[in-house]
This record gives sequence, C-alpha cells and structure tokens, in this order.
Amino acid sequence: MPDVKKVIKTYRKKMENTNFSRQVEYQKAFEKYDVKSNIILYESFHGKGMTDNPFAIFKYLLNNPEFKNMRHIWVLNNYEDNGYYNYYKKFSNVEFVKTHSKKYFYYLATAKYLINSVSFPPYFLKKEEQVYVNTWHGTPLKTLGKDMQGSITQHSNLQRNFLQSNYILSPNEFTSDKIIYSHDINDIYTGKVLENGYPRIDNIFYESQVLENNFPILKGNKKLILYAPTWRGEVGKVDDIVFQIVQSINDIVENIDTDEYEFLVKVHPLVYKYIEGMEFEGITLIPNWVDTDELLHYIDLLVTDYSSIFFDFLVADKPIIFYLYDKDEYLEKRGVYLDLDNLPGSICYTAEEVSKNIIESHKITGDYKEQIERYKEQFTNYDNGSVIKDYVDRIFLAEQSVVEKDYNNQKPNVVMYAGAFLNNGVTTSVINLSKLFPYDKYNLIIIDKSRGNKTFEDNIKRLSPNVHMAYRGGGMNLTFYEWTRYNRFMNYAKVEDVDFYKKVVQQEWRRLLGNVEVEVGIDFSGYVPFWTFMMAFSGFPNRIIYQHNDMAAEKQKVVGGKKVHSKNLTRIFSLYPYFNFIASVGKKTLELNRSNLNDYAEEGQFIYIPNVLDPDSLFMPRSEPSLERNTLFNEEMLLINDQRDHGKVNATAIAAPTVKGRNFINIGRMSPEKDQEKLLEAFALLLKEEGPVHQLYLVGSGELEKTLKTNTVTLGIEDNVIFTGQTNKAIELLDNCDCFVLSSNHEGQPMTLLEAIALNKPVVATNIEGNRSVLGDNSQYGDIVENSVEGLLNGMKKFLSGKMKSNNDFDIQKYDDYAMEKFTKMIDYRE
Repeated sequence: MPDVKKVIKTYRKKMENTNFSRQVEYQKAFEKYDVKSNIILYESFHGKGMTDNPFAIFKYLLNNPEFKNMRHIWVLNNYEDNGYYNYYKKFSNVEFVKTHSKKYFYYLATAKYLINSVSFPPYFLKKEEQVYVNTWHGTPLKTLGKDMQGSITQHSNLQRNFLQSNYILSPNEFTSDKIIYSHDINDIYTGKVLENGYPRIDNIFYESQVLENNFPILKGNKKLILYAPTWRGEVGKVDDIVFQIVQSINDIVENIDTDEYEFLVKVHPLVYKYIEGMEFEGITLIPNWVDTDELLHYIDLLVTDYSSIFFDFLVADKPIIFYLYDKDEYLEKRGVYLDLDNLPGSICYTAEEVSKNIIESHKITGDYKEQIERYKEQFTNYDNGSVIKDYVDRIFLAEQSVVEKDYNNQKPNVVMYAGAFLNNGVTTSVINLSKLFPYDKYNLIIIDKSRGNKTFEDNIKRLSPNVHMAYRGGGMNLTFYEWTRYNRFMNYAKVEDVDFYKKVVQQEWRRLLGNVEVEVGIDFSGYVPFWTFMMAFSGFPNRIIYQHNDMAAEKQKVVGGKKVHSKNLTRIFSLYPYFNFIASVGKKTLELNRSNLNDYAEEGQFIYIPNVLDPDSLFMPRSEPSLERNTLFNEEMLLINDQRDHGKVNATAIAAPTVKGRNFINIGRMSPEKDQEKLLEAFALLLKEEGPVHQLYLVGSGELEKTLKTNTVTLGIEDNVIFTGQTNKAIELLDNCDCFVLSSNHEGQPMTLLEAIALNKPVVATNIEGNRSVLGDNSQYGDIVENSVEGLLNGMKKFLSGKMKSNNDFDIQKYDDYAMEKFTKMIDYRE
C-alpha cells in the first residue's frame, strides 16, 4: 500500500505549480456543475478587454428583447478606468470575472455559449452541451499558425481550441482557408466555418455612446487621424519597439497642422503600458479598453502598417496610409500572405512621406481606386453593417442565414504517437511511413508533446505534408482523488480500474482533439508509458502498439549500472492486453517477443508489420552532392552541418572518406545494445593487421559516446575513427562509405541495415534475430557474423578480400508494397 502521508505531501507540492493547481480547480468545477442554457461567456484577448467580435455580439444580444433572459459573463482582468465596464456594470444581467479565478472556472464549465476572439487556456475542455464560437480577430495579412516563423508548436493551443469549437466565424473565403490550413485542421475539423463578414465591423457603421462620453474630441471639428501600428517583436522585449513608435509619432506630428488634424494613437496592449505616461504634443493616446472598430466610426484617415485593422476600415471608404518603415525586416521575421507593394492605399517608408500623404490625403482614394475596389470585393464583400444578426440567427436560432463551410473530408482518422522525433530508427520509420500512408482512405494525425528543439523540429519537417501534427500542451485535468488513482498505476503498474482509466483518458483525448472521431490509435514508439496508457484506454475501435526491438532484452538493458527501461516497460507490458495488435517490425523479432512476453498478451495479438523505406530520400539526385569535399587546415573534409545567421556561419566538418584504404560506417545510438565497443576492438585488430589505412565512421550519439571516444584513445585508433554526432546527412555519408557494419546485441528491424542493402552497400551484421529478419537466415543480402569481436573482424576482412556476396537484387518497391499491404490490413481491422 502506498504511504498516504507521502502521497498527500507530493500532491501539495504539485499544487504549488500554478498550471497544475488550475487544472485541478477547473476539473472540480467541470465535474460539479451542469451547463445552464441562459449563460453566455465572452472572452477577448485572454481577458484584456471588452473588444472585438465578442463585444459586438454581446452588444447586439444585450439590446435584443428576444434574448432578454440571457446572462452575460465577461472575462475582464482589469476594470480600472475602463469605460465599457463602468457603463455595463450597471446592467443586472451582466457580470465580470477574471481569468483563472474560481468564478471563471465555474462559468467556463456552466455557460451554454462560449464566445472567444483567440483561445481559452490549455486546461479548457468543452462539454458536449456547450456551443463554442471562436470568432478569431482579423483577416490575416501576417502569416498564421504553422506558416509563421518561430517554434513549430507555437500554434498548438489555438489548434486545440479550433478543434473544440462548434463554429469559427470568418469575414471572407481567404480568412476561412488561412485559419483552417495554417492550423493544420483541414480534413479533420468537425465544426463549421460560418462566413458572413465580421461582427466587429458592424460597429464602424454606428455611433458609440460610451466613446462619445469619454472622448469629446470625437465630435469635434478637426479631422481625426488614427495611427495604429501592429505588434512587433517578442513578449518581454519591447524597448526598441517603443522607441521606434515614439519616434514615428513625433516625426509625423511635427510636419502636420494640428489645428486641422487631431492625431490619435492606438498601440498594442503590450506597448501601451510603456508609453501611457509619456507626454506627446498634439496627440491623443487611446487607452487599451477602447474597441478599435467603435473608434473607426469617427476616423477620417487611418495610418497603419501590417495590422488587419485596415481590412475593417475599407468599409468606411476613407483613405489609408501604410507606414512600412521596416518592411524587409518584418518580412524576414514574420512573413505575410499578401503583396505589400499593392495594398489599398498609399505606401510610405519614412515619417516625412507619411506627413506629406496626410496633407494630400484627399487624393488617396482616387489614386488607389483599383486596389481599394479589389480588396473590398475580396475581403469585405459581406460587411454591410448588419452581419451580427445573421450570425445570431444561425448560432442561437438555428436558421440557415449565412454561408456555411465544411472542411471535414469524412475519412476515418488514425492518430499516432511516434516517439519524440529523436534522431533514431523509430523516427526514420515513421517518416518513411508518412510518405506511403494510405491517405486515399484515412487521415493521419501524429501527436506529440509540445516541445521545442532543433532535432524535433527538423524531423517534423521531414514528414509528408499530408500529415496533421497535433501538439500536447498542458496536462490531464484531474481532481486529487483522480490524480492519486492515475498515479497508482504509473507508480505500481497495476491495472486496477479500467472504467476509471477510460474516463480520464477519453476526456484527455477530447481536450486535445475536440470532437475528432478516431478509428485507429497507434503507439508507434512503444517506449513511453503515458502514450501507451492513452492508446490502451482510448476507446478507439482499433488500438495498436509497436515493438521495434527485442522488448524483453530492452527491459534488462543496463546503462550506468541501472536498468534504464525496466520501470517504463513494466508499465507498458501490463497494458498489452488492451491492444488489438502488438506489431513487431521483424519476423524474428516477432518470434522472440511472442515467446518472451506471452504472460502479458494473447498469441493472436502479436503480428509482424515491417517498416518501409523511402526511395526518394535514399536515391535523391547526386548530381550536386550535399557532401562535397572541402580543404580545411590542409585536410580533406566533409561539411555535414551548416547554420547561417546574418553572415555568421556555424559549420560542422568531418574527415572525408579516405582514398588510401576502405571506409566502414556504423549508424546508431551509442548505447549498450548497439555495442560499438565491440566494433572498436575489432577495428583496432583490423588496423593492426592491415596498417592504419582504413577509417570507421560512428554516426549518432548517446550515453556511451564519451566511453567510446576514450576507448579509441586506449586502442590507439583515434585518428582513424570519426565521430560525426547526430546529423541529417547520415544517408549521404552511408552512400559515400564502402561497407556498413552493425554490431548490435539485439534489434527489432534495424532501419539502417535496410537502407544499406537498398543502397547496395556491403553489410557486416551480427548474428541476432533482428538482423536475420532483414538479411535472411542465409545471408541473402549481407554477411551475418558471430556476435563477437572476432566475428566482426572476420566480416570486415571478408569484405576487404572481395569475397562478400552481392546484394544488388533487393527490390525496394516490392518490399514497400508488401509492407504497406500488411500495414493497411492491420489498420482496416475493427473489433
């Protein structure tokens, strides 16, 4: 029995983590309270204000007698000096809450309608009875989602929110497609995109009592200019941005007649707090709480840059000036979807040009008439001042009043965990599989933790573009009682309550993928207990777990005196009964696993599904080889990595293949089961006999790398052994070497061995089940040697003597067709 005091102490420690405690408190509310049909929750920009599309919808509903019984809950974190709050707090059916508060959790769990301009927090999970309307917040000039530069996972919570939504509101076809495709939810989104213009643009057509009461200048005699620059840079790094904005304001105002013009400035909320206390002559700084579209009703001339505000302002038929002083830098850092040289207004690059165009602004709409009309036709064709009514009629009254788009292709969905995308055989296997996957029959969703490192991102980019990537952020929403039961399994690997496991797992899948229905779940890794647990109790009709190795041997593997996989594989083996198939990637490996693990699963669950090869990556055009020889320090070298940053080059080079002797290569993780120590001893003996004329490349990294490097020194072969580290040039390097040597003690179906014989490379491989699965018992495609130092030595000597068998009859297409036939038959199965 677990120590109760220890469990409680651990839990209390975890509750000190803000994110964990929020998950717990939200889960309590989620389970305790029912949905109430008369509550609407509004959130705009994570509680920063009462603005944008949610605000426009709120005003319409509040003033419509047909919805007089509704209660309106606004998420607002700062009430101070907010004119809207001061006005609407007097309404008995309007209430305000702060994000992550207990009231927030309560209303997030009970509101029938949820209306958000961006996204709810990672812990949010929509109940089946709730209606989630994601309004988004602008036609995108700037790139979105996976199209943006930066972390490949940065859109993960937005993607998750979109997948949970019932409706996404869109102002035009362009925005509909960009939202859906850039967030990787095309084909799988189960909600509807409602395309009918933007609710917030309705505000431009009408006066605002709140703004007029707070800003008398709006009803004055001067022409009103609004300068509204978009956000630049990173959160927490705003000093340079603030300086540039302040400088731009001063330079523009200096050259215009302030008796004729009133110059208003509305900046991004992250910038506003830095300049709100500054004194500017001849300008009015508009506070954050003001809704931009309400303000645009009064504006005579807009000065902006890359902000989507200009799309909204098109309906006013008034001049727009684009101040693009940092165009080249912005394009490099962020990227845009549209041509910045053909915008619907005057384009300026200096403050002086802006001032000149303000003075001559009466010419702008005429000079740019063609661009303005084209933009209006494409981007604001629905906006007539009354689009909110149509949206409300569709969402609240179920009337067919708007254009409705369905992006779901209705194909069954396969979701797969692929194993963290490290540089290893599992990653190569899944990348290859993604290229050959039967997309004509299924959608493929690969899910992983939201992580950020170059290896992960580089390997994700190697996947087929048809793959939908989903990234798990946040954690399971569990109460204390649920958390203790879940952790009992993770600590003791005892399956005690299947119904409970199914409940928490299926809730987590809904948090991650919303209403996406999954037919097949595949734990392609087979090494990570969390994802095995997630697949085992998912309720998916077909559940599959892969075995890429002799798993009993893996459980016993010792590194640094510890059995590194023992605890994790004990948990995983206990979950085998809850899978339909346990797929080994090699025939011989299948026999081993079925025999060694028969206490955990039925014989019929074990099947053989070989990995596939990607001919395109193996046989890429070599007319201009990526591994060219270069002379560095009077030595022939190969450049295997080249990272450039503003003229600075970080390069990794290795010794080029020798022409005096032969070049052997081993590719694999530097860990005990790969046993490169044995290979180094054999290679040292070979050089002792032959002389120091041959080279050995060790490609990869791992926990034994330092030990192996030390061994080369001890053996006196450090000048003939090249450690390349991790590199995406492994295949090219293999192709440049003469003989592939695999020294492993156990394998599943070694991908590097498959790749070597596909490239018609001579092969020396130890006599283990995984290698025989690839090469055949009779060494059909290479030389199988005794699993010892002497065996490897004899194999390399046999290669040097020219007596090794030829392997040039390996048919990749035939092999892949066979493998995919077996894979497709496996995923077609239903209980």
